Amino acid sequence: VPSFAGLGTDDAEQAAMSALLKGIRKEIDAPAGHGNAGLASNFLDLAEAKVKPGGVLALVMPLSLLQGNAWTAARELLRSRYEETTVISLASAGRDEQKSFSADTGMGEVLVIARRRDDGNGNSKGKDGPEAPVTFVSLRKRPASATESAGLAAAIRDAKRRGRNRILLGEDLCGIRVEGTWDDSGCASVVHPEVVEAIRRLRAGALTLPRTNDTHALPVARLGALGARGLIDRDINGIERRASSSGRTPADEAGDTFRGPFDIVSVRAVEPTFPVLWGHDADRERCLIVQPDSEGVVRERAAERAVDAWGTATRLHFNRDFRLNSQSLAACLTPTSTLGGRAWPNFLMTDRRHETAAVLWANTTLGLMLFWWSGSVQQAGRANLTVSRLPDLPVLDPRALGDAQHALARDLLERFQERTFLPANEAYRDETRQALDAAVLVELLGLPASILEPLAVLRTQWCTEPTVHGGKATRPA
Repeated sequence: VPSFAGLGTDDAEQAAMSALLKGIRKEIDAPAGHGNAGLASNFLDLAEAKVKPGGVLALVMPLSLLQGNAWTAARELLRSRYEETTVISLASAGRDEQKSFSADTGMGEVLVIARRRDDGNGNSKGKDGPEAPVTFVSLRKRPASATESAGLAAAIRDAKRRGRNRILLGEDLCGIRVEGTWDDSGCASVVHPEVVEAIRRLRAGALTLPRTNDTHALPVARLGALGARGLIDRDINGIERRASSSGRTPADEAGDTFRGPFDIVSVRAVEPTFPVLWGHDADRERCLIVQPDSEGVVRERAAERAVDAWGTATRLHFNRDFRLNSQSLAACLTPTSTLGGRAWPNFLMTDRRHETAAVLWANTTLGLMLFWWSGSVQQAGRANLTVSRLPDLPVLDPRALGDAQHALARDLLERFQERTFLPANEAYRDETRQALDAAVLVELLGLPASILEPLAVLRTQWCTEPTVHGGKATRPA
């Protein structure tokens, strides 16, 4: 049991602690703790049990609190029972920079400070009215001393009182402040307020860019409104193990069952029966069309389930674990229908002709920014978007395009399908990416060419975000 495997505990002790935690969790009304989120989520339940109405909660939590699907209940607890919330994150990257508040985690973290609601009767539940605002503070570095921390706290309060989005300690810019709600959790660990503002408006269907007062309408929808996600990898090749009297058994014996109908192997046939796009290879994934790298071999007594699984195969795939500073594509197309895998889950558009516009948009600068905003950036230079959260991704709404625009999208795909892209964090100097931006926004969507110059400013600002470049030397100078 990984959560309890430290401090020299043996198997029996780990099992006992796990069973005890499960029992405690059953006694909690709407617990925040979730096994996939790890023990950190259970500390929020512990705080909830200890903080009185009107009292203050302060916890260091993983950055995944803000986006992870397993953290949904935790966010809902904070949303419904707490107010005057401040979420402080660190916008730093690189080996020599502090990425977390803890001494030894080495992963992105946030400091959550909030006051438990009090309805006057010693109760914090069920408060009516609008959702309480959340203040997101993104610091450029971790404070080095208690004195610096006190100064930063005063600077944050001063910025909030004055309505400023930049946090100044003397004349030094220490970070930014953004007012929002829990739905704006992409604000964490961001350096440029212009990037925050542009993405928040884009999610609402409005394109606003630096150095201009113009606003352009863009049709934006949640990906889930356009179709359904494909299978998670465990439903393709997973094994559910059950302990027998002698312990763990091989998958083909009575103690275990197959969750997925396939064994995944490297491509063996010229025309595999069940092609799969399974893993990552950045150098193979520089163009919009990506060849399947694996095939599914049907397991014994799983032929019928294999055919059912194949019914979810499509050409459109999204990057589940997007390494922004080495990989190029947020989405890709396979030459023919293909099952998705661990790295490239597929998506089933209700109207298959929408696949073309979707893959073009996803790989524009704006598409990359929305993906980055929606994903978890617990590790700098990487945006993770789980299969369960994929339907929440904001994308260009292809339903708003006419027949002529869909025909043009097919022409654009033919024009760009063999062109290579640099890694996403190098968009500021990627001629192919910039050409795709112009083709999609100006040619396909009919926006004026005047947007391209301010878009270049926003593109460079995004590429300088620490959670995008991850400290690599390929970032803008």
